[in-house]
Amino acid sequence: MMNWRQILLELMSQSDRVQTSIYFPKDVYDALVKWAQEEDRPISNLVVRIVSKAVEEHKKQ
Repeated sequence: MMNWRQILLELMSQSDRVQTSIYFPKDVYDALVKWAQEEDRPISNLVVRIVSKAVEEHKKQ
């Protein structure tokens, strides 16, 4: 069971997130599903990681 500090940290970490919808071509989606399954993570988590890396690379340019 989470204590109040863990709950507060969880809520704070979610407060800076924004929800959006993305439409992928079927072949890209299928590849993401396979990749996510290989890494035992949700697709949304994988996409956030991929996009975050791309944004960091773009900032370096």
